[in-house]
Amino acid sequence: MSKEEKVREWLMIAEEDLDVAALCFKGSKYLHCAYMCQQTVEKALKALITANGQTPNPIHDLYSLAEDAEVDESLTTEQKFFLRALTTYAIAARYPERKKRLYSLCKQEEAEKIMRSTEVFMLWVKGKISEKLLQGKQ
Repeated sequence: MSKEEKVREWLMIAEEDLDVAALCFKGSKYLHCAYMCQQTVEKALKALITANGQTPNPIHDLYSLAEDAEVDESLTTEQKFFLRALTTYAIAARYPERKKRLYSLCKQEEAEKIMRSTEVFMLWVKGKISEKLLQGKQ
């Protein structure tokens, strides 16, 4: 499988996760929506790492993945905060005592904000991927 095919595969899975996040939001499953947004961003960053010619590590920390993708220095302060906050949903949502706390925090307004930020971040990552793949063809 070529690098471009691997990148497309990661992005396809990321888009599916974003679709599931939207379904969760419509069904008022806000914590699950946030979790699927985390999954979306994780896979998008892994697509970028792949576009860089590397194999992504099997980790869930979004800021660490941004470092691995070599984009951490180009992130805005808002994006850095978003990645760190969103990582919480990958880890804490798996443990009952932490999940209860997240349920109380992740209401409709918060989930909607996370969805919007995820969509914007996905576009940003796709732009970075396009740049990287174009550089590789020159």
